[in-house]
Amino acid sequence: MNILVAQSGGPTPVINSSLYGLLAQSLEENRIKNVYASASGLEGLLNNQLIHLNDKVELINKAREQPGAILGGSRYELKEIDFERIVDQLIERSIDIFCYIGGNGSSKTIDQIDELCQARNADIRCIFIPKTVDNDICGTDHTPGYLSAAKFLIQSLHNLEADIRSNNFPAQIEIIEVMGGNAGWLIGASALRKEHKNDFPHLVYLPENEITVDKIIADLKRVLEADSNVVIMVPDHMKLSTLSSDITLNNPRQKYNGGISYRLAQEIQKHLEIKTSITIPNKLYRSSMNQVSHQDLLEAEMAGREAVKAALKGVSGKMIGIERTSNSPYNYRFIHVELSEISGKERKLPSDFWDDDHFMPTEKFKKYLLPLLEKEINSESKVLTTNSLY
Repeated sequence: MNILVAQSGGPTPVINSSLYGLLAQSLEENRIKNVYASASGLEGLLNNQLIHLNDKVELINKAREQPGAILGGSRYELKEIDFERIVDQLIERSIDIFCYIGGNGSSKTIDQIDELCQARNADIRCIFIPKTVDNDICGTDHTPGYLSAAKFLIQSLHNLEADIRSNNFPAQIEIIEVMGGNAGWLIGASALRKEHKNDFPHLVYLPENEITVDKIIADLKRVLEADSNVVIMVPDHMKLSTLSSDITLNNPRQKYNGGISYRLAQEIQKHLEIKTSITIPNKLYRSSMNQVSHQDLLEAEMAGREAVKAALKGVSGKMIGIERTSNSPYNYRFIHVELSEISGKERKLPSDFWDDDHFMPTEKFKKYLLPLLEKEINSESKVLTTNSLY
């Protein structure tokens, strides 16, 4: 049997681990003859750019230590005619198993390819291996890529707090813009250490909730009464009522996809006349291998291995999902989820996972996330300041 694999969308710190797991497992199976990769997503297949991976296991193994997608990702928008050509190519090249490593958009793509294979009576098993730092794919407890991004954010904020608290005068505001798409899983993780309303980070706004500039200004005034330095966490996809500079657009509400920090900083400085700085880690969430989650690396690799095992059992049209079987100690198993049930859907942060009044996760969210990172972050550690010396 022959396998074709491709990576798509934005990379994660562990996307190459899923590729390695798939290749390593394939080479252990007597029924697998060739493993091919499509360069740059499915563009490689469409443009006759396939890579034979059988003799590249050492290279792929090393790729686990670096960020980025070694096969090259793609955001090329497939046309209807492309899907027919893809299936034509799969048949012509005698591909028996097609595995796609990607996010929400990729789930729709492989679901459509699987349906077309069935319609054409092509015996090609299609398996989806999820990846995203957003953690917004349905049908799985969490998505490979999320734990590493959450760990990076939590640890970075811990270090940033020490820096910010060492400068108590004059008052200043720091806006930190966080990736995560339309779901609050990642930005919500930033407040995992919070125990009280005014703990660091002070204000955290989710992409699921609509917010007004007036509300943000009022929140800032309240926090400034207790703390001279304030940190605001904002999502890159933020539902914010029109800023004053945008009034001429005659659009009372606008959803911002990135760059919201700059607009918000202008409003804050106009209303409060306080120095406002901006931090946008952006792609660092998915490229900081020095803070990668080891649990994330393991699960990503095992998801790749499970994809091969499932396909050899005749499974098709499924996603490799993670099901938590125990919280203490954390344990899990892989499940096979119907693509038709999750394709194109976004999993938002549940409302009972977030305390809007205190800008922090509820105990339910903490019980969800802490077991996944308990061996990698110290939730009890506190930032030391001059007050700690008295």
